[in-house]
Formats: sequence, C-alpha cells, structure tokens
Amino acid sequence: MIGYRMPTRAHIAPGCRSRLPEVTTSLGIERALLVVDPGLLATRRPEEIEGILTGGRVRVERFSEVDPNPRTQTATRIGELMRASDLQAVIALGGGSVLDAAKAGAMLATNPGTPEQYEGPNLYEHRPKPMIAIPTTCGTGSEVTWVSVLSHPESRRKISVKGETMFPDQALVDADLIRTLPASLVAWTGLDALTHALEATTCTLANPVSDALAERAITLLFRFLERAATDTSDDAQAREAVMRASTVAGLSFSNADVAGVHCLSESIGGLFDVPHGLANAILLEPLLRYHRPFVDPRLAELELLVHRSTDEAQPISERAERFLDRLGDLTRRLETPPFSSFSIPADEYPLIAEQAVRNGSNSSNPQPMAAENYLEVLAGLG
Repeated sequence: MIGYRMPTRAHIAPGCRSRLPEVTTSLGIERALLVVDPGLLATRRPEEIEGILTGGRVRVERFSEVDPNPRTQTATRIGELMRASDLQAVIALGGGSVLDAAKAGAMLATNPGTPEQYEGPNLYEHRPKPMIAIPTTCGTGSEVTWVSVLSHPESRRKISVKGETMFPDQALVDADLIRTLPASLVAWTGLDALTHALEATTCTLANPVSDALAERAITLLFRFLERAATDTSDDAQAREAVMRASTVAGLSFSNADVAGVHCLSESIGGLFDVPHGLANAILLEPLLRYHRPFVDPRLAELELLVHRSTDEAQPISERAERFLDRLGDLTRRLETPPFSSFSIPADEYPLIAEQAVRNGSNSSNPQPMAAENYLEVLAGLG
C-alpha cells in the first residue's frame, strides 16, 4: 500500500485563475502548450487564460482537438507537439478528458513511444514536463491524481497510465469556471465526483486519510449538488462546494482506489464511447447495492454522517438501505437517464464483463468480482 501523498500544489478558491502568472513563474515556464476543451471554444475562457499567460510573459500555443473520451493518439500528438515546438510545460483547461490527455502528453514529451507502452504504474523512465491543471467541471479530480485514462480505439478498451511524477505540479481549482456549465453537466460530473468518493471509501484500499477526505466530499455533494445543478450561475455557495468536493474526492481515490463502477464504466466507454461521468452516475447505486452486505457497515456510517436525523439505534442494514435510497433519489432528481439510453446490445455484455475483470481496479472491489458477477449487474440494469 502506498502511503498518503499529495505532490500537487492545489489552489482552491473562486478567481484563483488570476494566480496563473505567479504559478508559471515559480515553475520557470516561458513557453507552454495550452490544451483546451473544445466545448470551451464557444466561450471566452481560452482567450482569457491565454491573456493571463501572455501578461505573465509566457508564449502560448493552443491545442483543442480532444475527444470526450481522450484517445491514445491525442496524447501522442500532444507529446509530439511539445517536443517539436520546444515547449516547457502543458497547461490543461477543461474537464477530465482534457486533463488526462494533457497529463499523458506531458509524459510522452520526455519519453519515447506511445501511451499503450506505459500502461500500468511507473513504467516510464524520464520525468514528465511540468503540468498545470485548471478543471472546468465539478467531477474529474484528475487535477490531483497520478493517472491518465485513455481510450485505445484499436482494442476498444481504456488504458490507465500511472506514475508518481504524473501528478500535476499545480492545480487552479476555480469555482467561477463552472458558472456557465449546463445543469446536466453539473449534475453528471458531480455524480462522478460522488462515485469517486464512495468507491474510495468502500474499496479494499480505503485508509484513514482517504476515508476522511471521502466523507467530506460525500457530505458536500449530498448537501449542495442539487442546488448547484439548479442554479450554478447565481448560487456561489453551492458552486464552490461542489468544486471543492470534486478535488477532495480526487484526493481520496488517488490515495485509495476506485472499484466496480469504474471497471464497468471504463469498459463501456472504451467499447461504445459513452461519456465517463454519465456512465458512473448511472452505475453507482446498482453497484453499491450489488456489494451488499460487504459495504453495509460503511454505508450505515455515512448515513449517520450525512443525514444526522437518522436514528443511530437503527440496524446497520436499515441505515445502509436508507443511504442507498437517498442516493437513488438524488440521482433521479438530477434527471440521470436510464442505462437503456446507451442502447448497448445485450450480446455485448459478456465482452463488457470480461474487460471489467481485466481493469486494474477490479481487485479493489469490496467483494471478488468475476465476469459472471458483472453480467449479473448488467442484466439487472435492463
């Protein structure tokens, strides 16, 4: 087990993007690649960030060709572009796809080959180029993790590239950047963060520090996510709470692990290009229910923590059931679509299950999960 670590210097405050010049100066950055979420191109955010950088005497090149499930080829292109233009660092502005692609690209800027050659932990030799993460959703957590998850189209699966030096050097977590995020994206990325926290605290690698972080994220999201999705633009308190929760949940699972929800969602995303956060939102409650009674004691504790009116004298199973009911109610109020909306043929379920078993986080499940277990979960989803 890896002891708790947090190499990233995280700035978590509304408006903290203004600190970008002092951050680049501290890292000695004069030439940088700005990797931008293409969904932001219709806004003034990229130009604003570029203006802040150039005002800080940083020469900027922009790259925005990132898919919602980032491809291995995209990370390779980022690495090649950084080498060709002699760029010193990468700055990622966007959601988890952009942060993951930039993270792997920074590694490939100093190491030969392609991402699939480095699937697994600490397989590269040279330290990645410096990276600054600026998340624009309230769900990724990638701004404080050591992993880059990429789609490999040829094999129709997702791969994870991990490294102790792949943590972003600095993160600017600015809640103002989600002010214009559509309600559905606030909801689904927020539920992605809730998945990170709940899997971190129920998986076999949970530890006292990751549990404390997960508890804080879970509490914030149950209290504020629905408010944030209802009124992101004007409800500053809710906006800041869910942004904090996303990063805190990232800190939790990066020092524990995720589990079956991610095993399935990454399998489905690799095969069918389904948005990762939405898949997690749909799968979270069903997987936790499948893990009962292995997770009941922890869920019962969380019920008391999050909903203080619950009677502590209630049996563990009843408190756990109440927590899961509240989770399901929250998911439905946030208008999360059903699993059937993905239109995945049932004859593809065996392949999904097989890939889920091969996922690096499968061993962290609260109970052993074989292909037949995942097939039971998928069959129950309809």
